[in-house]
Amino acid sequence: MAMMTQARAACQLLQVGELAVTMARDSPLIPATINGHAVQLLLDTGAAKSLIWRSAAAEFNLKITSSGGTFYGAGGADVAGIVSVRDFGVAGGTVHNIQLYAAGRGSSPGNSAGILGEDVLSKWDIELDLSEGKVRLFSPKNCTGDEVVYWAQSYFMTKLLKGPGETNWLEVNVSLDGHPVVAMFDSGAVLSAITPQALQQTGIKPETPLVTGTATRGLAGKAIDTATAVFSSLTIGQESIANANLHVADLFSRNTESHLGSLIPQSALDMPGMIIGADFLMAHRLYVARSQGKVYFTYKGGPVFRRITPNAAPSGEASPGDPIP
Repeated sequence: MAMMTQARAACQLLQVGELAVTMARDSPLIPATINGHAVQLLLDTGAAKSLIWRSAAAEFNLKITSSGGTFYGAGGADVAGIVSVRDFGVAGGTVHNIQLYAAGRGSSPGNSAGILGEDVLSKWDIELDLSEGKVRLFSPKNCTGDEVVYWAQSYFMTKLLKGPGETNWLEVNVSLDGHPVVAMFDSGAVLSAITPQALQQTGIKPETPLVTGTATRGLAGKAIDTATAVFSSLTIGQESIANANLHVADLFSRNTESHLGSLIPQSALDMPGMIIGADFLMAHRLYVARSQGKVYFTYKGGPVFRRITPNAAPSGEASPGDPIP
């Protein structure tokens, strides 16, 4: 009896856009326009929503009205407003008469005017090649595997987790000193960090004593104390990094709210225990295959995490926040 088999259709990796990236104090910025004004936006895979900073809204005479929503981010929460933008241009296209959130009481990284977040980025597969100043947007067809890693023959891969609520965070499972931790790829965070809560919950002990660092500021403009330590190993997918230099920062403890009938603050969101920041992304090339629920990545060279000098404060700024209305 003759049998016929149907060959699998070839993968078509259709590129729908490319964003030029400028690294400003280790923050990835992309060009945009607001009502004809050339601006830069922070490319932030850790932000659930795109927004304009309050300072930029004031600069461009955009009236902020109440939204009734609260954004939670690193360092605390901020009540968000709404602005109406006549012309908003990004990725080669312009959207007219759009409403954007306005938030943020801290400093804006690299003098950016706002954030391009996951509400926009999650519409496509994205390739992050920050060291080369490129972010590419793809709409793949019939791509079910590693065909998307078109630049290399070998690679690492890890599966995406479902984020809390309606967020599209790039969360994955990692192993720190053999202990499981939920981590988020966050291009808006300058440095990778582990929370003290994650260390306490898992019992992870760093290889070196904590070195006190400088205070950074988050979404609400409040100081976040940081420290640094060396951990024996960090494994992401199949890549293992020995002697990982990580920041230890209490990023999310202020994200609490008191519910009716209780005066005990409770966590507003199920936040990740670790942030994989722009320092890691600069040393790698990533393809975020949302269509497959996977992240493929290759190591490009150089230090993965910023080296720590004993008794020296870490340099750089933290992301001003990862907003979630």
